[in-house]
Amino acid sequence: MQGLLGRPVAVVGLGQIGMSWAACFLARGLAVAATDVDPLAEHRARAYVAKAWPQLEAMGLVVPGADPDRFTFHSSIPDAVSGCGLVQENGPEVLSMKVALLEQIDAATAPDVLIASSTSALAMSDMQVRCQYPGRCFTAHPFNPPHLIPLVELVGGRATDPGSIAIAHEFYTAIGRKPVRLHREVYGHVANRLQNALFNEAARLVLEGVTTVEDIETAVNWGPGMRWPFVGPFINFHMAGGAQGMAGTFAKFGAEEATSTDRVARIQLSAEQRASLIEGVAHCQGARSVEELETMRDRMLVALYRLKHPVG
Repeated sequence: MQGLLGRPVAVVGLGQIGMSWAACFLARGLAVAATDVDPLAEHRARAYVAKAWPQLEAMGLVVPGADPDRFTFHSSIPDAVSGCGLVQENGPEVLSMKVALLEQIDAATAPDVLIASSTSALAMSDMQVRCQYPGRCFTAHPFNPPHLIPLVELVGGRATDPGSIAIAHEFYTAIGRKPVRLHREVYGHVANRLQNALFNEAARLVLEGVTTVEDIETAVNWGPGMRWPFVGPFINFHMAGGAQGMAGTFAKFGAEEATSTDRVARIQLSAEQRASLIEGVAHCQGARSVEELETMRDRMLVALYRLKHPVG
């Protein structure tokens, strides 16, 4: 592990996720060698890191000696991955492209170099099929933006060596992330499935005329959203049961829950229904641009992180 932390990290793909990963790695004192097919990606990435740096400092995540200028841009994958200890791949969510990228990275790196993919839904078992050393390939799925949200979901494919996951868990923990391990592959991993379940029910409530998009946003932000930064669904239900804990919650609501048959139904949205939801979101967004919403989100994430992890 110490050897891994002492070597550069390669970032392949400099979209939103790749740029955010670069900022995160740099803040933890690592050198970052990056590549992207777009030659303008270097300028965008440097600007992104410069913007993210004060946020990372405010969160106490910039270690002594960390330097944003330890970022280098390379025109090819072999050049970018030379001498690195870990490769964080962030290519498009297209299986054929992921397979080709991992194959190139695998061919250009020593067998002991870890290869992580930021894929949000694709299975590593399908992505590692053309790698000569697939045992070091695994999924390390972050939540956007990775430099502000610590979650990283780790899961291997059929050919992944469990030892690679163990080392990855230590590495991401060491750089201030909060890794979780999945025991098997499942579409969308864990956090996205939970997130999509909430969206599914929210959309159904709006489309069935129960409430509006704006009031759904208010209900989540100022209801359960106030608790979620501090407790997850299991601890929340446990606390709801009072002294008896979760057993008390089941006893209190079990009979009533058994009579309810209309919730969390799977929903397939028609074009008209999607348009209706899009209209509702536009009303909720108001005059704020997406960039303004992102700025607001990021400012609040920094404040929340400092609340949960006081600096100093």
